[in-house]
Amino acid sequence: MEQQATNLMANILLVEDDDDLAELVLMHLKFQGHKVTRVARCDDALTIYQQQAFDLLVLDRGLPDGDGLDICHHLRQEQNWTPVLVLTARDSEMDKVDGLEAGVDDYITKPFSVLEFQARVRNILRRVNQVSGSPTADAETNETSMNFGLLKITPELHQVSLDDRDVTLTATEFTLLKFLASRPGRVYSKDELLGHVWNTEHSGYHHTVCSTINRLRTKLKHPSSEHRFIQTVWGVGYKFQPYQ
Repeated sequence: MEQQATNLMANILLVEDDDDLAELVLMHLKFQGHKVTRVARCDDALTIYQQQAFDLLVLDRGLPDGDGLDICHHLRQEQNWTPVLVLTARDSEMDKVDGLEAGVDDYITKPFSVLEFQARVRNILRRVNQVSGSPTADAETNETSMNFGLLKITPELHQVSLDDRDVTLTATEFTLLKFLASRPGRVYSKDELLGHVWNTEHSGYHHTVCSTINRLRTKLKHPSSEHRFIQTVWGVGYKFQPYQ
């Protein structure tokens, strides 16, 4: 376990105004080997982001000067794809959907299990660092890329391009795309995707899969083509379909 924590050691920004909860989260993140900076306001978070780079942002929503999601919105508008984990008491389905649509990578509601929180952090950082995996013979490949006509995926560089145009993806979006593209035409259910990409078997997170799929489709839409690389197989799940 110590070796795993060392391999995934990260610089984390915690945005939480509850002092007791912040101390608990700080303790467990540091136990995992991470460096943690804590602030309690949206404006402080945005200011410190201009001063240094972080590997993960853990944020509350109900902050003294606004909704923590505003931080995520700002980062995504600036094309900053630092992973974001929301830790909040807002537990309605719509709140979770709002968070996922804003571009967060995961969403945990209070009260929460410390073990689950640690696992979610590890999973996000693992997705960020994940570069292994070999495409099948259905794709034209070399050691570093997966080529599907207009679409090129380069796992080792964590890059995606569509018709020679760079496509910026979050760590979760990239991991999902690479997983689906590794077996073109193979249909995966939401439960299978949750297990392989999010490392969870909890069916309550089906909306997470749907939101991530929708964001990927938007980012992979070619202005002169109606082709969808990620297609829905109704009643079954999703598949990656190379450009014909």
